[in-house]
Amino acid sequence: MTRETPSQRFVPERRRTLRALAAVALLRAAPAVGQSALLDPTPSQPEGPFYPKTVPADHDSDLTQIVGRAARASGTLLYFSGRVLARDTRPVIDARVELWQCDVHGRYHYAGDDGAPRDDNFQGYGVVTTDGDGRYAFKTIRPVPYSGRTPHLHVRVRPAGGQPLTTQIYIAGDSTDGDFVLAGTPAEARQRLTMVLAPAAGREPGALSGSFDFVIR
Repeated sequence: MTRETPSQRFVPERRRTLRALAAVALLRAAPAVGQSALLDPTPSQPEGPFYPKTVPADHDSDLTQIVGRAARASGTLLYFSGRVLARDTRPVIDARVELWQCDVHGRYHYAGDDGAPRDDNFQGYGVVTTDGDGRYAFKTIRPVPYSGRTPHLHVRVRPAGGQPLTTQIYIAGDSTDGDFVLAGTPAEARQRLTMVLAPAAGREPGALSGSFDFVIR
């Protein structure tokens, strides 16, 4: 019976070691289980000329009701909500979300917009902070058109210690003809900035709801 020499016994062992090292290298190079591609950031849009010059005393999440006034804003009620996410899909907690828009007459408040008439019962600007799931929510009115602009909502998202996002949200089905901002916006970005509205179940008769998730860098 032929005996193995020490060098012959070493060959299989060396091969097993090399195979193990190769497997470790492959595991390090491979993506983690469940890892997905990064989300594309929400496209930015101009702030516009009507960002509030002064912040109203009442700037909570309900733009349809001003503290101290019995009457509510005119217009179709809109419950606007969603999430703020990082590109890796994690919720962004404690992000400051600002919303501002014109009233039912197409006039901005606290912004030097001197057009008339004006709905003095409309707050015009509100701020919320995202919760532990990255969620935000506002009660406002469905945006309306004015000269040169299709209906839109202005939003600024300020993550704690991160880069802010300023953009505008549009409504699916509304005509965009003649909108000077969207005229220079690529079709893909337009689509990603469009929100679908639906009846708000369990809310006031005729109220609408819309959901939009912001992805920040």
